[in-house]
Amino acid sequence: MRIVEESYIKRTVTQLNTYAAEHNAYLDLYEDITSFAAEPLQDLSFKSDLAYFDQISFILNVITSIISHPHISNKTEDIILRAELVNTITPETFRETMQDYPLWTFDGVRMVPENVHYHQNIDNLRIYENVFIVMLVKLIAAELAKYTDFYASLIETFRGQAQLSLDENNVSVAMFRIQKLNKKIRYIQNTRFYKEINKEPTYLRVVHPTNILLKDRLYNYCFKFYRSLVTYPDKAALMHDFSLYYCTMLIRSLRKADFEMAEDYGKLIFDDNGCLIIPEMRFESAQYRVRFEGYGENQGLLFHIENKSISHAPVAKATHLLLFSPQSSFGEISDLSIPTDAYTTVEAISLWNMAYVEKTVLPIYQNPLSEQEVVDQWLAGKISESRASSDLYRTFCPACQKASVSVDDDELRQCASCGSRFTFFRDAAGDEKLWFLKLRRLNDGKK
Repeated sequence: MRIVEESYIKRTVTQLNTYAAEHNAYLDLYEDITSFAAEPLQDLSFKSDLAYFDQISFILNVITSIISHPHISNKTEDIILRAELVNTITPETFRETMQDYPLWTFDGVRMVPENVHYHQNIDNLRIYENVFIVMLVKLIAAELAKYTDFYASLIETFRGQAQLSLDENNVSVAMFRIQKLNKKIRYIQNTRFYKEINKEPTYLRVVHPTNILLKDRLYNYCFKFYRSLVTYPDKAALMHDFSLYYCTMLIRSLRKADFEMAEDYGKLIFDDNGCLIIPEMRFESAQYRVRFEGYGENQGLLFHIENKSISHAPVAKATHLLLFSPQSSFGEISDLSIPTDAYTTVEAISLWNMAYVEKTVLPIYQNPLSEQEVVDQWLAGKISESRASSDLYRTFCPACQKASVSVDDDELRQCASCGSRFTFFRDAAGDEKLWFLKLRRLNDGKK
């Protein structure tokens, strides 16, 4: 996740916790949840990115200045040299030579020093503050790589449209800026300063505010910028807030879809850090019962749904796993061992996209939607129903139109082409309706 996204999540979750604290109980919060206004990240991102690129450019210029005149330490090293190579010796090295008998030899008349102790001063670049500078360059390079991946994912690819991405588009402007910044980084990486320090590990678990970092103006610029980079100290803290953020989005979606709380969960509970705790919760509408609960250590949520008009259990219920992904590329989702067959659907959500998680991870949306729109569409897919011909859709798939539908003994219909699953039921008015347990839209992705 990019720094601007982490900052947005942290700021919004702080606002959410403040908003929640103004309510007495979970029921009160639920009734009023639609009035919590979370500004979509998409509205803030591009302008914030350009300003952030300006900050990076400034810091890289500062680092270039530091490299030209870095702080160094003078390291004194005791060495043995031939006596004729030494012009002067100090009283200390004279005493050391006098006490070191193997250095002396007899010249036929007297004992004379053949070799002497000599203190050599060595300039040492690898001080703590310079190691920090190299680490900062690496962090900036890694952050720019995230921006490159993100904006590359927004580049238009040809699907018959008359116009693709243009030079004046946001994507083109951002990519050009990133290329200029990467050129500055490559220059820094080719300097003797960087290469000398990078010979050994440069990772600092904690950066301490030393005198140089605080009092040297150039080093202090870099130290302050580094502190702005560290929005979350670790992934666990990020996943905690990411989970709370999207659970809130889902509660808003349920409220807008006319679901009511099925139970009174009492007073709001906050953890030691003042963050709202969202328990396992149940909701009910005229047609559905739903329950959601956390999955893993803030890795996602399980969403259980039941169609109240269907009495036959195997086709009346579905369990959906929604994974949380801080990375827009869903890279870490691919590394998880998820038993996808254990759930009706497995999907992943990021700040910019959603993906099907099946044999591979398949992102869905071509154009970014707001976070709330993504969650609204996800919920809509779980409660999708329509009047339809049960005979026609015994063969043809209502999602992809392929004649590849099979029907089992429980009247669960599955499309071998797109993977959608659906069944038929009669609602309270007696109308026959089709309900998707698993909806895979043709234009969303491929199975």
